[in-house]
Amino acid sequence: MRLTRRGKAVVGVVVVAMLSGIAYGPRSLNAAVVPALVALTAAYLQLRWADPPVARREVPPDDHVGRTYTTRLLFGDRDGPRPDPDEGMERPFRGRVREQVEDGVTADRLVFETVVGAAPIEYDLTYEARGRHRLGPAEVTARDVLGLAETDLSTSETAEVLVYPEVHAIAGWARRDLRSLHETGIHEERREFDRLREYAPGDSLRDVHWKSTAKRDDLIVKEFSAEAQTEAVSIAAGAAAAPGAADGMAETTASLALALVEDGVPVDVRLPDGTLAVGPERGSQVRMLERLAVIGPGRVASDDADITVYGEADGVAVTVGEREMRFEEFRDDRPATYGVSRPDPRAEREDETREVTV
Repeated sequence: MRLTRRGKAVVGVVVVAMLSGIAYGPRSLNAAVVPALVALTAAYLQLRWADPPVARREVPPDDHVGRTYTTRLLFGDRDGPRPDPDEGMERPFRGRVREQVEDGVTADRLVFETVVGAAPIEYDLTYEARGRHRLGPAEVTARDVLGLAETDLSTSETAEVLVYPEVHAIAGWARRDLRSLHETGIHEERREFDRLREYAPGDSLRDVHWKSTAKRDDLIVKEFSAEAQTEAVSIAAGAAAAPGAADGMAETTASLALALVEDGVPVDVRLPDGTLAVGPERGSQVRMLERLAVIGPGRVASDDADITVYGEADGVAVTVGEREMRFEEFRDDRPATYGVSRPDPRAEREDETREVTV
């Protein structure tokens, strides 16, 4: 516990009053010293029994680099129920809250002069770099009602946000070239009977349906359904152990894979820590981005890969067939239209409230 500047001023007044009392009589001593001592004693008692609060954060959703969300910090009684934004603490107190965030995310505000436990604290959190980033613990400083003294109360609760790599738009010519790596074939073997139709040049005579042909003047053939086999495009991604190399590799891999998936091409992504398949399903795309959010340097076998991505300190090399280019050559200046941003549940609640109000 320590005195604030206001508390130090009150102590100064007490000292001056005591000196004046000694010089001019006890009447001046009683007029100034007694109220000041009562105030200082009350401040001490208020803070002496102050309990550290428990903190809870409404964490923003996982999303890509560059996104900004509002984060809410709530306080409740440590021995009470879970902090509720509509209830708060049983005995709120004046004080200062200093939030902490790790490198990789930035907050528009970190220090708040507020009544702790009376209402949630809100700040905007911007995702600056991929990875898993911690929020908290918050440092709380409690003050008495008159602001004469203050004490630090520790909180231990933390939360995490997962930031996906930034996704860049791929130029139209590059997307056409990448799509050409995708092959869709039709098996020639017969599958399941589909329907009868008129004979067409090139049809095999073994498919003629003679009973139907005998009833008509034209040849009638049997048509069978065929099974299409889709071949995924393979991306082998690795990075050197150099600053920024893994970040560049993650951004490049995410951008190329999501562009292919949006064009209807499934992708097999080989990473230093394993392989995963990415298709039109949102879940497979989220799993890829979760891996790319935390992937580190390493090499993978790329001899038979359709696309090879390798991150280095000075950029990312992309090899397609025999041609090697820098990733910057693939990029388009327009914002990417694909990604797997998750809706913010708080925004949905606000929209529902607004609809009801209207």
